[in-house]
Amino acid sequence: MHAPAKSTRSPAQEAWRRFRNDRGAIMFLALSLAFAAAAACAQLIELIDGPPFVYELTLAEQGLPFEEHASPPSTSHWLAWAGTTSQGKSVLLRAFHGTKVAFVVGLCGAGLAVLIGTTLGLLAGFFGRWVDEVIVYIYSTVASIPYLLLMLALAFIVRQGPVAGLYRQLPFSDYLSIGLFNIVLVVGATSWVTLCRLIRAEVKKVRNLDYVLAAQALGASRTRVLIRHVLPNVTHLVLINFSLTFVTAIKSEVILTFLGVGVDREPSWGQMIADAKSELMQGIWWPLLVSGGLLFLLTLSVNIVADALRDALDPRLRH
Repeated sequence: MHAPAKSTRSPAQEAWRRFRNDRGAIMFLALSLAFAAAAACAQLIELIDGPPFVYELTLAEQGLPFEEHASPPSTSHWLAWAGTTSQGKSVLLRAFHGTKVAFVVGLCGAGLAVLIGTTLGLLAGFFGRWVDEVIVYIYSTVASIPYLLLMLALAFIVRQGPVAGLYRQLPFSDYLSIGLFNIVLVVGATSWVTLCRLIRAEVKKVRNLDYVLAAQALGASRTRVLIRHVLPNVTHLVLINFSLTFVTAIKSEVILTFLGVGVDREPSWGQMIADAKSELMQGIWWPLLVSGGLLFLLTLSVNIVADALRDALDPRLRH
């Protein structure tokens, strides 16, 4: 009798098997997806509703029996479950739309940083020589500047310089405010260094492997070898770094908005925390609790998912 053939899994299937066996990661992945669904719904409501946006209206302006001043969390109406601000606006509704801002900044900022870091890392590691020296000099210079100071400097330059004028002429500038564009650009321009270093080091090892040398000996172009044979071996680093940079982008939005150079035309968690400075002196604590709590839950969820993803995708942990 012949022994039954063992089922073979692809690397992607094996990584998914390892990931789904982590119940904590699956739970926090579901929570992250719930945040993503809320962000998508907020964007949809904003497109349908049009200005004046519903989050800018007080509960009294929406026809509800609430006065235009702060009120603590209440069960009298679902918009008042998290209380109202000092202007009588729903904290829950503003936090709901702040989730959209967090995901726009996280996805776009992390995507830009990953694109820059991956491209430069591949070029430096694969081609070496003067290309490597130039890229190492660039990221060493960027890394030598304190992160917060670099973010603030770029934020002021983009917000007040000619870049802002050019951006306002683009057709989609009405849907993505200059404050959001500013943060996305700043995060993308400052958060790529770590990934670039990792990709560069990994590519230097991969480019000397037998199958890469064989592809070059068979006449494959450098571009084909780089895309077909080298890039797939560093994809796990890209995915893991994207999730980590996603969290960095959200925290950067909170920092820049709190300092007055971030989101300005729409509510965000950073704006709610900045507004809570004066409200706390009046005993209005619930806006800070809601925005800070949501920020904590989302960053915790993404960090746990990123750790589980790293364990699942790391080739050294597959056996």
